[in-house]
Order: sequence, then structure tokens, then C-alpha cells
Amino acid sequence: MQKKIRNGIELVPVARQLGEIALENVMHWLGKKRFQPYRNAILSIVERGDWELLVDSFYRMLPFGTGGRRGAVGVGPNRMNPYTVTTSVQGHCTHLKQLHSGEALKVVLAADVRCFLDLRNQYDKESLGILYGLTSRDFSVMAAEVYAANGVDVIMADPGIETYVSTPELSFLIYRLGAHGGLNMSASHNHPDDNGAKFYNGAGGQVVPPEDQQLIEIASTVTEAVTVPFQEAVGSGRVRFLTDEERNGYLEENLRLSLTPSSRSARIAFSPLHGTGRTTALPILRRAGFSVFVTESQAEFDGAFPSAPFRIPNPEVPSAMDAVIATGRQHDCDIAMATDPDGDRLGVAIPDQEGRWHCLTGNQTGLLMADHVLSEKEKTGELRPTNYLVKTEVTSNLLNRLADAYGVRVLGHLLVGFKYIGDVLDCVARTGRWGDFEAAESDFLMGMEESLGVLASPVIRDKDAANGALWLAELAARCREDGISVHQRLRSLYKRHGYFGTGLRSVVMEGAVGLADIRRLQADLRASPPERIGGRKVLDFADRQDESGVFGKAKSETDFLSRDVLVYRLEGGVRLTLRPSGTEPKNKTYAEMSLEPLGVDAGDDALDEDMGRVNRELNHLLNLWEVEMLARLGIDYPYYATLFSDSLSLAKKREFVTTVEPELRGLATVADQEAAARAEGLMAAIGPLEMLLGGLAEMTLNWDEHEREGFSRLLQLVEEGRAGSSIAPGD
Repeated sequence: MQKKIRNGIELVPVARQLGEIALENVMHWLGKKRFQPYRNAILSIVERGDWELLVDSFYRMLPFGTGGRRGAVGVGPNRMNPYTVTTSVQGHCTHLKQLHSGEALKVVLAADVRCFLDLRNQYDKESLGILYGLTSRDFSVMAAEVYAANGVDVIMADPGIETYVSTPELSFLIYRLGAHGGLNMSASHNHPDDNGAKFYNGAGGQVVPPEDQQLIEIASTVTEAVTVPFQEAVGSGRVRFLTDEERNGYLEENLRLSLTPSSRSARIAFSPLHGTGRTTALPILRRAGFSVFVTESQAEFDGAFPSAPFRIPNPEVPSAMDAVIATGRQHDCDIAMATDPDGDRLGVAIPDQEGRWHCLTGNQTGLLMADHVLSEKEKTGELRPTNYLVKTEVTSNLLNRLADAYGVRVLGHLLVGFKYIGDVLDCVARTGRWGDFEAAESDFLMGMEESLGVLASPVIRDKDAANGALWLAELAARCREDGISVHQRLRSLYKRHGYFGTGLRSVVMEGAVGLADIRRLQADLRASPPERIGGRKVLDFADRQDESGVFGKAKSETDFLSRDVLVYRLEGGVRLTLRPSGTEPKNKTYAEMSLEPLGVDAGDDALDEDMGRVNRELNHLLNLWEVEMLARLGIDYPYYATLFSDSLSLAKKREFVTTVEPELRGLATVADQEAAARAEGLMAAIGPLEMLLGGLAEMTLNWDEHEREGFSRLLQLVEEGRAGSSIAPGD
């Protein structure tokens, strides 16, 4: 068996050392009694000869990052499973005892709705045993058993009742109940096969440097966890369940944030995307007095996210907003909103004057919220020069222009991640300052980041979709009373303060090979910065790991790694920021291009022209940049592949380029029903057709006229076949 596994591992293109580590870990898991529940799954992978999956599952321990562990559920030390979760919690217990020596410790636990059903079809389901059907609540019970065994009191929702605690509610409860920390079992907006253990500090925020370094060093060495049976822990009082009064406190805190309690005329479409928004944003909107129309197909808790297109419950992805937009259109709503499964992100869509609906970016959502709080407080005379807004450095600088116009401050030079905004609030509350920035807790107005994260309460230390939902509902009501739409309000802000176009490009690089490529790319760009990007001259380059730069000396290794950020200022008013994602296997490029204000009296045509030009230029620039980046890895990557959905992995896109396109070209010369069926099958193996459509027309530009006409006919036949099927796209 060992020889067979070794031979298979040697077929995977990873460093020999990683292959040896993977082999050692596989044999360890096969041989030790405590890993017997996983044995059948391991043997099934071996029998199928899925060596890449085997190597990726065993070549390392799933990294304990600055917030905890997150990844795919599965077998092996590089997956989320009872072993990696309980050892993570054991490490957190040790960390808390060192941090709060001699104190009686308590934590608050939360869990989202997700459930592992192997929807990616990576395993033989019969072999999965204890893993199949494992939920976030199951993981939270395992965590409670470890905390209790270590003498740490646990406060959590009763796992015997179908109720869940959202991310922002967890933050609030830690702060309100005086806990020493917390744990959230959630993978946020990821695919349902993923899960995560995210740890919080006593302020209700995620752990930041240098404290996170201490937690990582402890947790990374833990290989055993002690436990006590859950019911025994409950019976002893070590575990207790949240009361209705405690949970109601979170709702009351949000309702207290209301800026215009008399304005409730807006009609709201809402979807929780099967998640915890049903217990947070929805009751808050209803208690506030708004008319809320819920997308019924997404109203129930369901960790498989069956109605989310492509199983992606992320309101950042426009297709995830389709259902709630349909609800908004049906009920003539002023605004449509959706929360992600753990209730911290808020997706927003609004109709224009012609009834066309537009999904907003996180920058647009935050801008509207900021304008709402600034304008309403100015009207009531409550706005002070000491007031401030907080944002991360990849968030639009249009917020700075807006703040300048109202005479308030922006603290905007933070690394990516809402935990840094939470840290500002904690430092200000405790010391009255954050670095050289001085403020009172009451000076805080709002925090925002570009990835649909907003926060309006200084006692919640993570992003909160419910905060945003309330304020945007109020804004929609104010707009209705003023006889304009939210869309018109947004456009007026662009005329007054200037249009800032933004874009985001993510390249998904999965597995051990992908991680190595991400690191290799960052190292190459750091060592040899480009002089031109997408045809534009690079005017300035900043490496955030440079300790002589704006962030100064690194506080810890985790701080240094968090600064793996490269910033380019290009001619034409463009800024590009590149960084690896901290939670997903991808590198991300953020782009912004700014224009000077046209003036409030400018015509709509002039604004449309400016916006259209900027958006086209940014999108083209990001496409060229993707090609140029991958060329540094020796990857020959055609322009059309950049137009495929970012949700497709780089491996899938390359497979399309190397194997699918040549065959499609041949099928185009036939263009009959049989060829169409074959073409559909080839594309379906890469991903849903909707994820490919953007690049298919571009792909055929270098084909001859006969091939282009044939391919158009093939696509027509494919669409006709799909229209006649009872299976909807994405099912």
C-alpha cells in the first residue's frame, strides 16, 4: 500500500519534500486508531488514484491564519474536520489561559447554517462516514466539549433548536457579556462544502497582530485535544444557552442606530440567502416598521444553499442577487437587499428610472450609507469636526472626498480586513486613540470596506449587514419622500464629488500547486516590479512589507505576512493593489480610477459618458494585467480567458484553453445537434455556461468566418436544448 501511494504522489507536480510530508501523514492517519473514522475515505481516494486530492489533503496542517482555520471539509490535516477543529480550539484554550492567567474564563460560540454534503463530488460519499452531513452546529458542539474540558465556560445557542448566531451578533455578545473571546464556526459566503473556525478576542473583534502571532504559534503545535461529553458539560453548568433577553439585546442595539425613525415609507425586498440574516436584518427591518417582502425560495435555513446560483451564497456575485431582485420587481420595491450566510455582508440592488435593476458594489453601498449618516446628522446639528469614518486602503477614496465636503475625518490607511476596523474601535474605546489618531468612542460614524462590509455601531467589532440594512432602508425612505430614487441619489453624489470607478479581479489558484504559484508570483513582482501595466506607465510602486514605509516596523510575523500587498500608481489616475486572499486560494487585484467632479448641474449624458469610459478602461486594464501576471508564471493565457467568471479556477480556465477550445473549433465546422450536445458537455465540464459566456465571443475573433458562424449556431442549439429542459441553470 505504501509503495502504491508513494508512486501516485510522485505523479503530482509538487516539491519532493511536500510529497514526502504528504506520504508520511497519509500513513500516519491510516495507522493510528484515532484516525480510523477517516480510513475508508483515504483508501477510497487511493483506489480512485486521485493523487492531487490526496497530496493537497495531507501535505500540511491546515494553516492557522490570523483569524483561525478555514477550508474545505474533508479528510486529512489540510481539511476542516473534527480533528483540525478540536485541536484549533485546544490551542485557543491555551492561549486564553496565558493571556488571562488566573481568571475564570468564558467564551461565546456561534455557528452558521452550512452542512457538508460533498457537493463538489470529491469523495465516494459512502466512504465519508462521520464527515457526511456534518454541520457548523456539530462543530460548535465539539468546540464546546473542548472548552469545557479545559475549564472554560461556554455560552452558545441551544444546538437542539434550529437557531443560529450571526457573526455580528457574536461580536456584540462577547462585548456585552464580558467574555474573554469567542469562536464562530462559519465559512461565511464560501461554497457549502467549506467551513471555518474563526476566533475572537474579548473586545468582540478578530485577533490582530501581535496577539494573533501568539495564538498561531500555540495552535500550530497542538496535536491532541481534551474533551468532555457535551451533555455532561451542560449538566455541570460549564455550558449554558443564550437567553431570549441576551439575543434581543443585539436587535435593540441595531434599532438604536436609527437616524430617521419617522421615515418608513420605503418598500424593501429582502433575502437571507438561506442564512442567519433571517434572525438579524429581517426582524430589525420589520421592528423598525418597514414593509419587507421576503424572497420565499431563500427564506428557510439551508446549509446547502440550494437556490443560490452555482451554490455561491455571496451577494458580491450579481447572480446571487437575481432572486431578491425578482422579488423587488414583483412588489415595486425601492431597494433589494441580501445578506450572506453568516449575516455580516450586505448585497444591495436598486432600480433606475427605467425600471432596470443595478447591483451595487461594496464601495457604492458604503458611500450611500456614509452620505446618509453625514447628511442626517448635519440636518440635526449633531455633526462635529471630530467625527470620523474608517475604511481599509483598498476601499474607494471617494469616501475621503465626501468626508472633506462635510468637514469630518477619515481614518483610511488600514490593511485589508474588517478586523483592523474593529481594532481601531477597540483602541479608541480603551485609550482614546489609535496610533497618532485621537478620538472619543462617540465620534465614530461608520466603518466600511469594499467587500460589502459596513458597520455603524461602536460596540460591534465586526461588519454587520443589519446595520447597513436599516440605514439603507431609511435612505430609500428619505429618497421616496424627496421624490427621487436611490439610483438618482447615487448619481448626484458622483456629479458633486466625482466618479471613482472601481474593479476587482480574482484569480483562483487551488491546491498545493496553486499556493506555490501565488507565492511565486508575489515574489517575482516584488523582486522585479513592472514598469508598465496594461500599457500604462507605472508612476509609483509601494511594497507594504517595506518596514520603512507607511506601516512602519512589523509587530510580528503575522503582521509582516498580512502586509503582502503591492500597490501601483499608474498614469491616468489609476491605482492597482495586489494581494493574496487571506481566506480563499486566490490572488486579488483591486483597481480604482478617479475623475474630477462634473458639478451638480451636469447633465446625465455627461455623467454616463464619464462612467462608461472609466469602467471600460478599468475592465480592459484588469484583463491585460491578468495576462501579464500569469505570463510571469510561464502561463500562456489568451485574453478571452480573462472574460470568464472569476469563480472559475485558473486550472479550469487553462483546461478550456488547451483542450476545450480546439475541439469546439472542430465542432463548429459541423454545427449539428450531435455537435451541440458534445460542445455542451465539454463546456459543462469546465463550469456552468453562464460563467463562460463573457469570453466565448472574444474567443472566436481569430477564427475564420465559417467557424464563427458555426459556433454561433452551436450556441443557439445549446440554448434551445437548455430552454426545453426542466432543469434550471445552476441546479
